Amino acid sequence: MKILIIGGGAIGSLLSARLGTAGHAITLLDRPQAAALLRANGVYLVEADGRTLAPPIQIEAAPADALGRGPFDLAVLAVKAFDTAAAVEPLRPFFPAATPILSVQNGVGNEAILAELLPGPVLAGSLTTPVEVLAPGQVQVARASHRFAVAPWRGEGQPQQVAALFGGAGFTVQTFASGPALKWTKLLMNMLANAQPAILGLTPAQVFAQPELAALEVRAWREALAVMAGLALTPVPLAGYPMAAIGRLVRSLPIGLVRPFMGRFIAGGRGSKAPSLVYDLRPQPRGRSEVRWLNGVVAAQAAAQRLPAPVNATLTRVLLDLVEGREQVADWQGQPQRLLAAVEEASNAEGAS
Repeated sequence: MKILIIGGGAIGSLLSARLGTAGHAITLLDRPQAAALLRANGVYLVEADGRTLAPPIQIEAAPADALGRGPFDLAVLAVKAFDTAAAVEPLRPFFPAATPILSVQNGVGNEAILAELLPGPVLAGSLTTPVEVLAPGQVQVARASHRFAVAPWRGEGQPQQVAALFGGAGFTVQTFASGPALKWTKLLMNMLANAQPAILGLTPAQVFAQPELAALEVRAWREALAVMAGLALTPVPLAGYPMAAIGRLVRSLPIGLVRPFMGRFIAGGRGSKAPSLVYDLRPQPRGRSEVRWLNGVVAAQAAAQRLPAPVNATLTRVLLDLVEGREQVADWQGQPQRLLAAVEEASNAEGAS
């Protein structure tokens, strides 16, 4: 198959290496500066067993040049959520209506943008493989298993064919009937112990070692699960986890019983890899964060449904203040009481409204 991958970061490089090694013709599209680094460094994946996968990859910096190598059987969008519109808008004059596009991005909202900007089939995808970037285009994984899930979003996107494509490249594949249910389930996994470590400068394990902070994680999930219920979405069994049953337990059991379970869930799911939002507060470039597509989506949907979501609203507000320079990172690092007070203030404000 001929596959266009848009975005040469951790996920784009992983997919290029895996799918290219499986014999597919890969064109990788990225911005000019990034594309130059990819050409200079090469694109390869170091597997958990030490093997290096470095198939031939065609790297392009201009949408017209990339799409001129088509027609493609599939396009895969692998940029950060805050880059979705900017990455797709230049493709519109050249993108064939018959080519399905698959989002493998974190967060909720990317597929809706794709459906608005492009005319063809849209698929929702999920990868649950922790990836470490060694250099631009060069990545490694610590686990032998690569898990992928796909579901339809709009049109005849042929999820079964996409599932077969990834299965042939060595991924453990799941297919689901509902794209929104898949992406909201992945959101639950992505948001857990993510914003707090970024704000406070703690590891996920340190967050769950402090009962008050761990309780915030439980409350954030409860807010998200209430939003999903309002949208008539049931969590799907993503990556082998019985997420619907886990969700019922999180909503019904006392927080003290849920905390240790969720802590083990994080340790087993993420390993030692830092959560994604931590990188939003690293030195330059700064100013953007996927928190809008994670905790921020929960807070926005909760407001639309007139549901309380003080934890997710506070985590979103504080992290954006830090990323966008309205607050100083040093003033929040190692200050859990300040964050707890901010959530309490938001809770009281919602209760009074």
